Amino acid sequence: MRELEANQDDQSGESVKDPFDEVMGNARRGTKLLQGLGATRKKRKDKGPGTSLILPEEVMESIKSVVTADVQKDINAEIEEFAKEKEVHAAQEAEIERKTKELESETLKLQEIRMDIENQQGNITLDVVISALAQLRQKDPSLTPEIIAKVIVSTTTNDP
Repeated sequence: MRELEANQDDQSGESVKDPFDEVMGNARRGTKLLQGLGATRKKRKDKGPGTSLILPEEVMESIKSVVTADVQKDINAEIEEFAKEKEVHAAQEAEIERKTKELESETLKLQEIRMDIENQQGNITLDVVISALAQLRQKDPSLTPEIIAKVIVSTTTNDP
């Protein structure tokens, strides 16, 4: 078909060739452009025995020793890093334990201070009452401690 078209183009005077065909060549029957044939039966048969690399035992031993030494070096580095991390972790735990004990002691001190303040408030109110009674006795010397005690008892028992 292409030859017919090419002949017609030659007859018409125009010699326009497909640039793709010029570079890639004509398509053959049963093939696709830009794709190889792939593995054919003939290529598979022509393959022959597989080639394998055979190394002397000394070379294998040297490679094995180098790899073993490298792996051992990596393992030792990991062990050292793990030991350092373990020390840091132990130091952090000790610091947390110390801070916990410190906070507990501070809590106990604050509770003691609160109890002291509550006791002092009770003592302060008692001191205020005593000073107020002393001022009353100065204003009215006829008030005796017995009369004041009766008044206090009567007011506390009458309160609901």
